Order: sequence, then C-alpha cells, then structure tokens
Amino acid sequence: MRHRAQRILDAASVPLDAVVLMNGRMPFSDSTFRYVSGVTRGGYENCAAVLLPGEKPALVVSDLERESALTAPDSEIHAYASQAAQRGILTTLLGDARRIGVHGQGIVKARADELAETFPEAEIVDVTAAVNAARLVKDAEEIALIRAACALTSDVAARIPSMLREGMTEVDLSSAIAAAIREGGGKNAFDTIACFGANGSEPHYSPGDVPLRPGDMILTDFGAELAGYCSDITRMFVFGTASPEQRAMFDVVRSAQKTGLELTTSGVEAREVHRRVREEIDATEFAGKFIHGTGHSIGLDVHDGGGLNDASEIVLEPGMVMTVEPGVYVPGVGGVRIEDTVVVTEGGPDILTPVTKDLVETGA
Repeated sequence: MRHRAQRILDAASVPLDAVVLMNGRMPFSDSTFRYVSGVTRGGYENCAAVLLPGEKPALVVSDLERESALTAPDSEIHAYASQAAQRGILTTLLGDARRIGVHGQGIVKARADELAETFPEAEIVDVTAAVNAARLVKDAEEIALIRAACALTSDVAARIPSMLREGMTEVDLSSAIAAAIREGGGKNAFDTIACFGANGSEPHYSPGDVPLRPGDMILTDFGAELAGYCSDITRMFVFGTASPEQRAMFDVVRSAQKTGLELTTSGVEAREVHRRVREEIDATEFAGKFIHGTGHSIGLDVHDGGGLNDASEIVLEPGMVMTVEPGVYVPGVGGVRIEDTVVVTEGGPDILTPVTKDLVETGA
C-alpha cells in the first residue's frame, strides 16, 4: 500500500533512494512485507518488496506466490523463476540507487549480504527505527482487523468456565481454547498459555500434563490472528473458591491494571505508564514480584515494536494499539496477570477486550 510504504520512507533519519524488505526462508519472513503490501494469502519465502518515494510498492515474488500476490491492493507485481532472476528485477527497479534502507530486525544476514553484493556501490542503511515508527500508529483498516481478532478472543474467554472440569490437564485446556479460536475463523496468534496452581508463577509457561484440582487458580493467556492481525488477552479463574492469598494477589493486579489503563492515553510517556504501575505493585506485599513490562504494541506481530516499559522512548499517540498486562508472580504459589488490548485515543483507552476481568470462581 502506497501510503504505508511512504510512511516508512518519511520516517527514515536520512533521505533514501529506496527501502528493500527481503524475506528469508520460512519462518524468517518480515511481517513488514505484509504491512506495505496488504496481502493476506501466501508465504512469500525469499521474496522482496521495493519501496520507492512516491511509488506503489513493488513486490518481487516467486512464480509460486504470483497468484496470491495479485490480491495485494495498490502494488506492482514482478514474478521471478530463480534467485538470479530476482536479482535482475531488483537491479532494474533500483537502478542507480545510492542509499538503500533495510529493516535490520526483519532481514536475515544471508539476504543482507546478497543485497550488498548486488549493489556494491550503494550505502546500506538500517531503517528499523523508521519501520517501527511507521507501524506503531495503526490506520483505520488495521484497527478494524485487530478489533475483530479481539472480539473473537473475548468470546472465547467468556466460554472458558464451561471448558473446565476436574482432572483435565493444562494441555487439554490449551487445546480447547485453540479449538475455539479455530471454530471462530481465526488462528492462534501464539502458543496458548494455560497454567494451573503454582505454575502460574512462570509468565511464559508451557502447558503440561498437570491435572486441574479444586482450589487451583488458572491463568490463561492467548490470542487470535485474523487476516494477519493479532489480539492478546489474559484472564484468571479459580476452580472452586479463591483463597485469601489468591484473592489478595488478584486484587493488587486488578488495581494496578486499572491504573495502567487510565494512563494509556495520548500524550503520556510509555515509560511513565510502566513506572506508575510498578510503583503501585511495589507498595504492596508483592514488591518485586512484577517482573516484566506493563505492555507491548500489537498488530501484525504479537510484539509489534515498542511497549510500555522502562526502556521505551514512545509518547503515546492516537491509533497506537497496546496491551496493558501487569502481573504478580510468586514461585511455589502461582501468578496473576490481567491483560487487555487497547487502542490509544485522545480521551483514554478504547478497550478491545471487554469480557469480564473478575476472578471467576467456577467448577469445583
């Protein structure tokens, strides 16, 4: 899409003759290829996109991907039968370009070396910052797709209590959530996290053959992908009645997440959101138990470049889409995380995952 390609070129720190996005072998494909092209079908292994000032994106694709690439709106398609032919097309498109941008975080070394060898006289510039800046603020079409993915995950989250039964394993629950996403027309945006009891203390836990027992707290973290765009949600449950300790952990995180959401508005520094959330948790008995950032940008990738953390230099703008997901993790006891996906607006967050955030007691 011409306007997205131009956003990247405009955001570059130096004038560029072109930007070249080059995919490697699967799974090392740069989602920015899909961002500038708008394609929703095809794999595009080893394919490239050439962005020229004022021009529509030129997609340099293998014959295998030609038909899929024809679905790209406002793009010029060049098909090749061999890698040598691809280099010939790139040479023609780039002409005498002397400064070429590449996405350093999206290109594998072999493709970067190939580009440098093909254009030995050109200066190759890393435009990762420009790509991140362009992709950070979503347009209306992107927000609509993320909203649809979030609606699907919200529906699945509301159904989780009906999935729970004593003796089922974490793998069983993870599989049931994934199946519900597929039934809704989506794909898993990432491996579904489902953990029972003490296993919740690992933020990126992988489900195992652990059976569900009365009194277990259950953490579920999952997302759907629709038309390439992702959602992300975390909700908490207790199989039976919550203990005072479980309730205390949950209440601290629930309050901190409310604070984070209130601050996720246009003009606020992303690091300030994280600072305020961390300080609120650290003022409780769970000081030091919040061990990750407060949230991350989301879009074509689940972690889409930038986030709410100490290292962030982002100032929130309307159209940015972030997760807000503070947590408390106590080894040997368990963990609590509450996560919403939100659109930043002038008036505060537009919450795309409105399903209840209560600690749902169910089952036993």
